Amino acid sequence: MASAEDGLVILDGPNGLAVTMTADAAALTGRNLISAAEIARQQMAAKLENGDV
Repeated sequence: MASAEDGLVILDGPNGLAVTMTADAAALTGRNLISAAEIARQQMAAKLENGDV
C-alpha cells in the first residue's frame, strides 16, 4: 500500500516494512520496478516455452 503524506511517499509492505521516499525517488523506483517486472515476465515466458518450469 502506498500513500502520500506531507510531500513524501510512504510504502507499507508485509511484516512491518515501511519505506519513505521523496516523490522523485518513488517515481524512479516505480519505473524501475515496472521494467524489472517486464524482464521477469519475459524470462518466465522463455522458461515455459523451453519446458524449464
